Amino acid sequence: MATNPNGTNNPQNSIQQIKRDQPAGHVNSSLMIEPASVRFFTGLEKSEIREILASATRRKYKGEEVIARADEPATHMFLVKDGFVDYFVVTSDGREILLRRLVSGNIFGVAAFLSDPVGYVGTSKAVHSSEVFTWEHAVIRRLAKDFPKLGENALRTLLRYIALFAERHIALVSKPAQERLAFALTSLGSRAGHMVPSGVEINIKNEDLASLADVSFFTASRFLQDWERKGALEKSRGKVLIRSPEKLLA
Repeated sequence: MATNPNGTNNPQNSIQQIKRDQPAGHVNSSLMIEPASVRFFTGLEKSEIREILASATRRKYKGEEVIARADEPATHMFLVKDGFVDYFVVTSDGREILLRRLVSGNIFGVAAFLSDPVGYVGTSKAVHSSEVFTWEHAVIRRLAKDFPKLGENALRTLLRYIALFAERHIALVSKPAQERLAFALTSLGSRAGHMVPSGVEINIKNEDLASLADVSFFTASRFLQDWERKGALEKSRGKVLIRSPEKLLA
């Protein structure tokens, strides 16, 4: 489990969990989704889950391909099947601020449950080749009536997202930038990293990591360079290799 920025655990815990659970070369995104492990399906029978999935359209997206744009009416709901999806907002000056990297089993576009959908909060984009389940507005509304647990689970998901952002806000006003960045890096490693012989590799750009840690691009770059000098990680274009997570807060 990833280190909580409001707790006292060492940031290496999440990386050690990956090392215990995954063999070298394992990539999370290559796994087929296991319906029983998806919180969106909690409390539903296997036959009901099969019916819900059968009502969805499966679509593949290329890397950097936009799935849905912010402020467009939420006419579809999505569940990540394979790969990763970045959920971000765009500032008035055109900068992309990453809110969350979604992994297999995560849902987004929950506003499609509403009778009169509001706009998507953010823009979603495939990180690399990814596949998602998609439900049209009328379909997800019908399913919510047939399977009330579905709507309850969607609400629980929204509450979890709110809790995550509350924790980030608390960390922003109570924790130093280095600790927030270390947490963002190890948290992402535990959810979206993959094992290589020398550590845990994450596909992430400096500016996106900065967004997840609520620090500036220059602050993130400075700490990453410092950690690289200490041997905690190795940075290459669009990638971070975590070698010694215990050195991140040393």
